[in-house]
Amino acid sequence: MKLALKELKYYKFKYAMITAILFLLAFLVLFVSSLAQGLAKDNISFIEHLDSSHYVINQEADHSLTASSLSDHDTHLLTSRHIPLLTMQMVAFESNKSVAAVYMKGANPQLIAGRLPVNEDEIAIDESLKQDFKLNDTMKVKNKEVHFKITGFVKDNMYAHTAVGYMTAPGLKRINPDIKPNVAILKSPQISGLKEAEVITDQELKKGIASYEAEQLPLNLMIIFLFVISAIVIAAFFYVITIQKTTEYGILKAIGFKNKKIAVMILIEIMIITSIGVLTAIALTYLIAAQLPVTMPFHINNQLILILVMLFFIVGLAGALLSLIKVIRIDPQLALGGE
Repeated sequence: MKLALKELKYYKFKYAMITAILFLLAFLVLFVSSLAQGLAKDNISFIEHLDSSHYVINQEADHSLTASSLSDHDTHLLTSRHIPLLTMQMVAFESNKSVAAVYMKGANPQLIAGRLPVNEDEIAIDESLKQDFKLNDTMKVKNKEVHFKITGFVKDNMYAHTAVGYMTAPGLKRINPDIKPNVAILKSPQISGLKEAEVITDQELKKGIASYEAEQLPLNLMIIFLFVISAIVIAAFFYVITIQKTTEYGILKAIGFKNKKIAVMILIEIMIITSIGVLTAIALTYLIAAQLPVTMPFHINNQLILILVMLFFIVGLAGALLSLIKVIRIDPQLALGGE
């Protein structure tokens, strides 16, 4: 440990540059990944909050929640079995704002201000619209003499890049008198007696959002490539750095250092450099996330951070271990210039 710290201090500029490169790679992967996760949340956070694995949806809706409309027979069947129904209507308001108006009996979204609506002329909207509206403001439906008073703001409720607005059942009827439930929320995939509906998974419901797969596929491919490129660069860096010090390691062996002690020194150096670079990148990412407005699609996935940390340590150690093979085979006499 002491020898590793001395070497880091002696070659401080070189190791500082390597740490900076590790930091930039880690920050780039984290930032792009968080943007991708944020865009995904902008599409599906409302569905995630429903916390169900299966849904009943119209067979002809192509798994699209907003395109679905349950028949009277299926609605009566589901209601008789006390299965929760969800009704959603895309609504355009004046000032060029759209809301996915929702009614679901027993809905309990997380409020950050105000309360949920209790009257037909009230609405609680997602926090992403907080910069444009405040509590008790009135929203007018476009091309209709229908107004809604904002009673609250809910946390992280988006559908297809549209803010979700919670209404009462009579409130939705004011917008569309003929509206019917779109889907039913199941606790179990087993249900019989449906005529015009089918049971789908939550993943199928998410993929029914046109923008979801179109965005996530290229973004996920880009993240995978970033991971692969970062892994190659890190492994190559540590391999080359270790090989460059072949003569020094030969001298250490000549004066009595064992291979085990040299290997431990190299691994400690890599652990210290990687820890500083990656932890700094994580800290900066969290700092940026705290300063971004709620309208910015940015979401930090803790599981992804754990994968990133493991990847950087694994590939760094892999690069070092590859070079250790050569270090172990060093002939001290040749390193000192002997015959």
